[in-house]
Amino acid sequence: MDSPLADVEGFLAQTPPFDRLEPAALRRAAAAFQAVYRRAGTVVLRIGERSDTLYLIRRGAVEVHDADGNLVGRYGEGDVFDLQALLGGQPVQFTNTLIEDSLLWCMPLAEFDDLRAGSREFDEYFIRSLEQRLVAALEGRLPGGQSSMLFMTPLGDLVRRGPLSVPPSTPVSEAARTMSEHGVSSLLVGEDGRPDGILTDRDLRNRVVARALDPSTPVAEVMTPSPLALEADSPVLSGIVAMAARGIHHLPLLRDGSVVGMVTTRDLLNLQTQHPLYLAARIHKQPTPEAVAELCQRIPRLFELMLASGLRPEEVPRVMSTIADAVARRLIVLAQEQLGPAPAPWAWLAFGSQAREEQSLRTDQDNGIVYADDAPAGADDYFAGLARFVCDGLHACGYTYCPGGIMATTPQWRQPLSGWLRHFERWSGLPDPEGVLRVSIFFDLRGIDGDAGLVARIREAMAEAASGSGKAVFLTALAHQAASYDVPLGFFRRFVLERRGEHRETLDIKASGLMPLTDLVRVRALHAGITVPATRDRITALVARGAIDRGHGDRLDGAYRLLCGLRVELHADQARRGVELHNHLDVRRISHADRAALRDAFVVVREAQEALRQDFP
Repeated sequence: MDSPLADVEGFLAQTPPFDRLEPAALRRAAAAFQAVYRRAGTVVLRIGERSDTLYLIRRGAVEVHDADGNLVGRYGEGDVFDLQALLGGQPVQFTNTLIEDSLLWCMPLAEFDDLRAGSREFDEYFIRSLEQRLVAALEGRLPGGQSSMLFMTPLGDLVRRGPLSVPPSTPVSEAARTMSEHGVSSLLVGEDGRPDGILTDRDLRNRVVARALDPSTPVAEVMTPSPLALEADSPVLSGIVAMAARGIHHLPLLRDGSVVGMVTTRDLLNLQTQHPLYLAARIHKQPTPEAVAELCQRIPRLFELMLASGLRPEEVPRVMSTIADAVARRLIVLAQEQLGPAPAPWAWLAFGSQAREEQSLRTDQDNGIVYADDAPAGADDYFAGLARFVCDGLHACGYTYCPGGIMATTPQWRQPLSGWLRHFERWSGLPDPEGVLRVSIFFDLRGIDGDAGLVARIREAMAEAASGSGKAVFLTALAHQAASYDVPLGFFRRFVLERRGEHRETLDIKASGLMPLTDLVRVRALHAGITVPATRDRITALVARGAIDRGHGDRLDGAYRLLCGLRVELHADQARRGVELHNHLDVRRISHADRAALRDAFVVVREAQEALRQDFP
């Protein structure tokens, strides 16, 4: 080769997939690359950036890490990297860092797209590599249960619109207009729901425009006939494998033999944006409260996907609480960007269901602030402003204001450490169940952000309030409250259902099951000096300390998991039907096995209540 680009062409001719290009295309590829030299340690691409360049490593090596610093991949001579962002049109998901002095060949995205459009083999190689790397990257950075959650999502759950189709006789010009009007890259060709063929934007480029065909040509003459289709219930992983193996970008989905929608390579790439870890990471990067609130609109969809993809229902509330924590932390950062740094050590506190990590799809906020006793004069004014900013932001994000005012905006729940210690000292002397009920929410407490030492000191006071010398009156009142709930089981273990009102013939699974169970476990935990807030963690700690035997702990844990799971499934069903969320379960709509298990769970709660009555007469 006499061309100045001979070295580039020679290397590309031996490097997949450039070795699959025709000679003319290979020369164009060689001319499109620009060589750049970078030192070891250079970050080529950062998380959140947009990628508009194909990077080919001529010499050197690149390591790829996720947001937590975990190694996702390592690439060397002849490799390309960051295909996921480049092909998916999404922000960069991983940090790409040179680990050696490196020579990179860089090709603009437009030139890369032209090469892909001109060579099916070349294009298929990159799509296949993308799918393989996506699977490997996500499996590597997600905990085992969550990676399977992502890939076992039914493909049908990704469909956001019904199928668009045209008859085989439709002129290509009309089909192109239809695609443009609906903003899609493909159309199904067929009648009566049959996928006889598929017409893609690539077909229009390669089979119509490139051949200068008459615009009146029927789509049947240029479509891809008999396209591969999968059942809508097939898992995402099946779609990834099928599309990679066939080198296709569009996949029709069937139900009962008829097309119900279409998924694309981009849909599969975008699925990760519905993952809770991804959503929490995105929340952390939002620049304004309004942007955080906009992102929180994805939470209901995430709730549905978690269940549809096989995550155990009882695990969903913990994920939802993790997202709520992320929202609160981001709003705190944004507040301090506006207000400046805090004048003294402080912490943001969560109470109730968020503290226990038991949040469902709709919940109000219960929070407070503690700050150091030696805070300077006027410090409370700063924390009052921070509380308003964060609580207003939480409300905009769907975590509504607490009807009872248990929020950091209320001076009573925004106190120096000594104020919180006085609260718990006073509460420890409450003799009546009604007074105990009003303050029991504060005995489920978790620090969300700030000084962990202040939170630990409050927990010590909480343990002292419940189990210290002379505090039996308070704990007994707390136990009586937990034992006072009516469990809806009658003679012969029959369910006792509501007899009147809009929820007639149902039972309140929260008020009659979850609340008494969480309350009685709280009593046992406080009596044993255990201050962790989550119900299942409390049960585990009680067994570990010998406060209850393992069999009793297993029964309590099983009852909690069942009740929590049924409530989550109830809320998911209500969300799908677009009705207001409530906790009233129609036992006729659950399986026979679940009804039997629910009876057993109520028996466990009732027996635990009776044991409380005996231990705290």
